[in-house]
Order: sequence, then C-alpha cells, then structure tokens
Amino acid sequence: MDWHKCAQSFIQIVEDQSFAKAARSLYSSSSALSKHINWLEDQLGVQLLQRTTRRLDLTAEGECFYRQAKQLLNEWEQLKETVCNKSNEPRGMLTVGISVVFGNRYIIPLLPELLALYPQLKINVKTLTYPVLHNIENLDLYFSHKPPDFFSSNMDHHTISDAYLQMFASPDYLAEYGTPSQLADLKGHNCLLSTGNDTPNRWEFENGKSVQVQGNLIADNNGALIKAAVAGLGIIFTSPLAFANELKGSLVPVLPELHSPRWAIYAYYPKRKTLPLKTQAFLNYIEEKLQDILPVMPIKS
Repeated sequence: MDWHKCAQSFIQIVEDQSFAKAARSLYSSSSALSKHINWLEDQLGVQLLQRTTRRLDLTAEGECFYRQAKQLLNEWEQLKETVCNKSNEPRGMLTVGISVVFGNRYIIPLLPELLALYPQLKINVKTLTYPVLHNIENLDLYFSHKPPDFFSSNMDHHTISDAYLQMFASPDYLAEYGTPSQLADLKGHNCLLSTGNDTPNRWEFENGKSVQVQGNLIADNNGALIKAAVAGLGIIFTSPLAFANELKGSLVPVLPELHSPRWAIYAYYPKRKTLPLKTQAFLNYIEEKLQDILPVMPIKS
C-alpha cells in the first residue's frame, strides 16, 4: 500500500459517489478500492467515509482529507507535467469528455492516428450528458456547445468550431413534393419536428426571420429524425454537424442561404498556469483535423 495510490482511490470514490464507478474509472475493482480506504483509515486513525447500501457520505475528517489530498495530488501532477513538458513528448493519461453525437462522430475516429503519433499517450474517454456535469473539473478536456457561463469559473475554454441549424430533405422527398423556393412554401410541406428545439413548430433563422411549420413526426431523438428524413418522410431542421456523412447524396440542403443564428463549439479544460503538453497536443491535433472534416459553413449573411 502507498499513500498516493490510496489517496487517489479515495478521491475517485468521493467524486464518483460509488465504489463500482470509481473502480471502472481506475481500471481496478471495488474490493481493491475498499482495501485502500481501510488502509487509509487505519493509518489516519479516523473514519473517512460513512457507507450504507444506498449512499456514501464524507465524515468531517474525510472532507478535510479530500480537500487537501486533492490539492497535493494536483500539485504532484503539475510537477510531473512540468518535467514531461521538457521532453517535448506528450505522455500519460488524458481524460477526455465527449457527447454522444459530436464525440462519437468526430472525436473517436481521430484517436487511432493520434495515438500512433504519440505512443506515450493514453486516453480515457468519458461520455457525458447534461446536466450530469458535476465532475467536469476532473477532466483534462471536454467538448461542448454550452457557453462558458454554463460551467465553473475554474474552467478555461477555446473555440474549435461554430455551428448552426439548416434545412435538409432527401432528393426523393423533394422530387415527389417539390423544392421550396421561399420560407412561406414550408407551410405546404411535412416538417420533422424536434423537441430539442425551444419552439419545435417555429423555425427561427438569422436576421430575425422565422416560419411556423407542422408535420406528422415529432421526436426527442435527433438521430431518429435524421433517419426519417433520409427515408423521405419530410424536411428536417438540424445542424450539419449531426450527420455529415449523410450529406453525400442522402440529404440535400433546402433554401441553403438560410440558417439559424450561430453558436460555438468549445473545448474546456481546468484553469492552470501552463496547459499540460498532453492536453495542448491533443487539442491542436483535433482542431486541425476538424477543419478538414467538418461541413463547410456558409458565409455569414
């Protein structure tokens, strides 16, 4: 047993609020982590955790140990990163948070080439959904469309792309029902509605334009709406980032000069005096590659 490993286990258990989840995060087992906590408590002579079948609670001593142990481990990691940065080779474990759609479509496919480029680097991918973001500060890097004020002030950010919504339909649908030539024409079309939009029946565009739409399919799953659009059911209003592959003939833009107001996609990382080399290398690589594969955005109107 050693203090560093056992303290790391304790911190992970506290942040995951579960021995099982912490074990998966650390590639260990619940029984091993339990031994680490027992060893810490024996060495310190105090109880750190109050454990029941339903929850974990920190004792007052556990709260104190958590805060100071986390600070010490962070300082240790920064020391290691400072030394590693001098070798100019990214190395170590990088914990990256991704969303299901953006992360799986754009980030994951880039990892094989990245890891071949930096053989000393290891990546731990965590798929996160809103609003479960209480552990975001424990990530080295996180990609999100949420604005900076959504997150803790302890996070820095970097804009890696912008995004917007645009209308698309399959060639078969347009061949059967016609191609709209103006917004007013949408009232005669079947529009596929997303409950992810604040106003599913009203599509809003840049420069204050909007149109009331209707359709026979509404869903909270954008992937389902995309498949329905590809199958020829109607017109979809979504981001090209969600289905870049389907743009190759399966879906074509409708009124391509129109798009919603834009928003940014950010990379978030904990505030530090110096960005770790592994984080900087990953971020630089991903940003460069995304410029090549993301759909081309139209000139701002």
